[in-house]
This record gives sequence, C-alpha cells and structure tokens, in this order.
Amino acid sequence: MSARLPAPLAPPASSGWTVADSLCAVEQLCFDLIQPRGESAICLPRGPAAAACHHFQAGGRRIRARLALDVACRLGMAASDAVAIAAACELLHNASLIHDDLQDRDPVRRGRDTVWKRFGDDVAICTGDLLLSAAYAAIAGFSQTALLPEMLRLVHLRTAAAVQGQCADMLPRSRYLDDIGAYERIVVAKSGALLSLPIELAMIGSGHRHWNAVARESAEHFSVGYQIVDDLEDWSKDANAAGAPAMNAFLVIAAAENGSTGSTGATAGGIALARQHLSLAARSARRLPLGSGALLAELADALRCQL
Repeated sequence: MSARLPAPLAPPASSGWTVADSLCAVEQLCFDLIQPRGESAICLPRGPAAAACHHFQAGGRRIRARLALDVACRLGMAASDAVAIAAACELLHNASLIHDDLQDRDPVRRGRDTVWKRFGDDVAICTGDLLLSAAYAAIAGFSQTALLPEMLRLVHLRTAAAVQGQCADMLPRSRYLDDIGAYERIVVAKSGALLSLPIELAMIGSGHRHWNAVARESAEHFSVGYQIVDDLEDWSKDANAAGAPAMNAFLVIAAAENGSTGSTGATAGGIALARQHLSLAARSARRLPLGSGALLAELADALRCQL
C-alpha cells in the first residue's frame, strides 16, 4: 500500500520513555536479527542478510512499530518489551512486502530496487523467510515469559490470515471481482491482520487482552479504508500508463455499488466507502483504554480528511 499517511504526533511519555527514542532501538534490533553472527554464520555479499538490509535501508514509515510503541507507552509497558513487540511486527510486515513485490513483479519500492529485482527471485524468497524467522526471535525477547505462548499463537494466527489473504488476492487478477464483501474480506485478511497485531500484542503484554476484539475491529476498518485510497491512487496512475487497464477490480465494484459504470462514479463510490471505513476505524480506536487507540484514530481521521 502506498497511500500517504501524515506524521503521527508524539504520545505522552507515561512510561518514562518515548516512541521516538525507542524507534531507533527497534531498527537496531531488526538489523541485529537479520545479520548472521557466530562462527557458523555464512556471510554472503548477495545473500538474504544483505538483501534484508537493502530492503530496510529504503526506509518506510514504520507504522506498525509506531502503533506497538504508542500503545505500549500509554499502557505503561517497559520499553524493552515494547521494542520486542514492535520489531516482531515490523519484521513480519516487511517479510510480506518482499514476497508481495516478488509476486506482483514490482521493480521499485520507496525509490529503490525491490529485493527480487536487485538480488533475484530465489534470494527474495529466502529473505522473506529470514524476516519471518527473525520476527519470532524478536518476540522471544519479551520479558514476561508466561505470556509468550499466547503471544506466539497470536503471531501465527495473524500471519496465517495474511498469507491466506495474499493467496486470495492473487486468484482474481485475471478477472474482476464482483462482490464488494469479497474485496473487504481479502483486505482484512491480507492487511488488517498484521495491522492489528502490534496493538493486540501490546494489549496482551499490558494485561488488557479483553480489548483485542475492539483493537482488531478498528485495524480492520482502517485497513479497508487505506486500501481503497491506495487503489484509487493506483487507478489514477494506471489510467495514464500505456497499455494499462482502465480500472482495477475494486473500482468496478465501487462503481456498481454507486449505481454508476464510469470512472467518475467509481471514484465517488470508492471515496464514500473509504470515508465510512475510516470513520468506523477512528470510532473504535477511541474506545480503547487510556487513549491507547489515539495513534490509529489520528491516522484514520487524517486520511479521511485527505479524501
């Protein structure tokens, strides 16, 4: 997804540490886990570790890390535990991006060659696998070991949902989807699962697991709204590209839902549906305890205002 998100505001440092400072620790932990150490490590200049570093050095907003850190800070978690959760979620998300770029044959991400383009398909597959494994190593650093079985199960469940969503997303590419519900279910699985994960893990780690259903609801609505905005941007680009389809699957659905068949109707229908989901995302996020949904609500409101 490439839709633009605003820079989030800094949360109150209720836990004695700040999100800004901890983001650096998240970044360092990710690099430490993807680079091999020890006598048995095989350092290949064009291997998965080098490819993973290339991918991470392209930057990114680190929204999932920010969500984990923001929620954890507001709920009083230790910085080291927040960093472990944030790093795990960023590693999982970036693994999905590397595999997604390979499947879509996208040559560029954030202004740099994608991993498959620079290092080849085989290395891209292995690099994604490396990040997936590193995510479990990151979460293993959580200090409250009694909570690890529950957290690890949740990591698997959300990863499995994302995998299933990606597979479902690949199926209809040769034909248009004809069901808006199918579109939303695919997005919720593919994107919503890994977006809700950092909030859910922080809720478990801080003793607020009973709020996870609300956290998931908010993240799922946000992911659908965000994806619609992204699809609208893709349509705008594709419409001006030689040989590109006039509109993608979602815009056909949006036009049908809006009672229109043209691109103007598709855009209007898509915007209306995106606003609806983003409003619901913000509303659910604001129900979370101690203001822990503030960042997600802020992002949803800002994106809705851009439409």
